[in-house]
Amino acid sequence: MGTLVNGVDVEELQQLLEEVRTRPEAVQSRRWARFRWEGGLRGRAYVRNQSFTVDESVDRSGREAGISALEYVLGALGACLGLGLVFHASRRGITIRNLEVALEGHIDNLLRFLGLGGEGHPGYREVIAKAYVDADADEETLQALWTETVATSPVGNTFARPVALRAEIATVSGWWFRYTPEEDQTPTESRGGMPC
Repeated sequence: MGTLVNGVDVEELQQLLEEVRTRPEAVQSRRWARFRWEGGLRGRAYVRNQSFTVDESVDRSGREAGISALEYVLGALGACLGLGLVFHASRRGITIRNLEVALEGHIDNLLRFLGLGGEGHPGYREVIAKAYVDADADEETLQALWTETVATSPVGNTFARPVALRAEIATVSGWWFRYTPEEDQTPTESRGGMPC
């Protein structure tokens, strides 16, 4: 094991980066996910050998049963930015003692999703992400690191740039639904890879 910075083996990280420089095809450009409806407004998303519940259930008491898809998207952005900051800091030998990324998303018009019309769209119109960091670097260095992190964030770029969404639907018979996600043989090239 090499030198650890922020729990990251810097020598192993440098070897990985060198491998990617010499063999760019080693970085997987595709990701896979699946979603299986469980009833009501709840289901489970499957990514490689992991899964998580998504719940859009209506609970007027304010006690939500689970995390909505839109909230997972916000959390994914926070995770990508936070882990990206650790990644870039570790490459430079900057020790981070504590880090939190706070996010606030402003939805443009959720009424569109609910079928109640109106102008705009049902997604986020603005997301504010603020990093709170305690690290062995001056403020100017940390600001430059944060700027680089935001600019190179895969999830951040997905938010900031138009993405082509090709949505298809297929009618299937009952036999197809006997499939269980645990039997999934996700293509091996989707395993591993860089942050986010």
